Amino acid sequence: MSSVASKLLCDAASPVESFTVSGDLVRRTLMMSDGPSVTTAESARDLHSLPVGTNLGAVFNDLWLRRTRNVEAAGAPVTIADLFSGCGGLSVGAHEAARATGHRAVHVLAADNNEDALGVFGENFPEAELHAGGIEELIDGDLGASPTRGERRLASRLAGLDIVMGGPPCQGHSDLNNYTRRADPRNALYLRMARFVEVVRPRHVLVENVPGVAHDKTGVVRRTTATLVSAGYSVEEAVLTATDFGAAQSRRRHVLLATQTGAAPTLTDLVQGFGTPARSVMDAIGDVGVRPGGGIFDTPAQHSTVNERRINFLFDNDLWDLPNEERPDCHRLKPHSYVSVYGRMHANRPAPTITSGFGSTGQGRFVHPLERRTLTPHEAARLQGFPDWFTFKSVEKRGALQKMIGNAVPSRLAYATIASLLR
Repeated sequence: MSSVASKLLCDAASPVESFTVSGDLVRRTLMMSDGPSVTTAESARDLHSLPVGTNLGAVFNDLWLRRTRNVEAAGAPVTIADLFSGCGGLSVGAHEAARATGHRAVHVLAADNNEDALGVFGENFPEAELHAGGIEELIDGDLGASPTRGERRLASRLAGLDIVMGGPPCQGHSDLNNYTRRADPRNALYLRMARFVEVVRPRHVLVENVPGVAHDKTGVVRRTTATLVSAGYSVEEAVLTATDFGAAQSRRRHVLLATQTGAAPTLTDLVQGFGTPARSVMDAIGDVGVRPGGGIFDTPAQHSTVNERRINFLFDNDLWDLPNEERPDCHRLKPHSYVSVYGRMHANRPAPTITSGFGSTGQGRFVHPLERRTLTPHEAARLQGFPDWFTFKSVEKRGALQKMIGNAVPSRLAYATIASLLR
């Protein structure tokens, strides 16, 4: 991990998790960097029969993922704003980070131009003010300029904000974008996060994106870092892998962390404090399956006859990758590197990156490991780290549901980064 800011206070300790079993409870104790500790618990039967050497952190996370009722801490509130929020993947992780550190999460603002996703956010965090539209409507001034009238109003409403998080649109930085990569106009939205910090002055900042954001031709990460350092923040950046923090998905994200309190945590701090062995696909979804009558959330997408035949071919021949002769002409007749497309997931490995195409066998390795179908939205949500208490009931169309789940960020990444910042 490299620090673009100065190394002041870089030796400060980071919170560290530990886990124990007591009766039917797995207890998580978070030893805070300033001395006190906070203990939370998840319950289950038959914990006494866990094999020797079982990783209790993984057990705790699995139990939390299956929780059907949200439980909050009764401690001091921590206020959270989520820009480019989607349906709330980052906020779910921050919500649990607040509980782990003895705080009560208060979601004060969510902004996104996807109204379906924003509606789901509001269902789950009803106290939040919802802004349906571009972030430029809230933050409309130039970096370094005096705040506009609208920005002053926003700063007044959010005075004393603890955390701002955001995942600006990443398509312009994605390696899948072969047209405007590194020079896409959407890349400049990353700088709206810097402007928000300039205006509102939250205590802590998390900005996430695809790893390629660091190579943007206009230097959005470098410019954001310089702005935050000039404003008195300690800043660190790194590429994090979700599996390092107990996720069941091999997703890599670039994160920029900034804080006015001590030093921003390093990659070593995060892994030492919150590292948990990766979970497999079946660890995450083994108890879900298709639920007839469960609506679009618990049923898979329908496939064309030719794609059904491709799925059957995998199972009939005990294969994980579809041979070229069974692929469409665009793969079969020329060299390609799309080995995972039309593929079947491995039961005992983490999932590949979940995208909005998880319902289609032709958009990635999204065929279920054991069943002749692609993932249900419920299964994809589990792999993204949405616990079962998080509801998507307001969504009526499968395409909208797949888009918001696929565009989310694994909640474990937000959990580890935000918990490392809170005191």
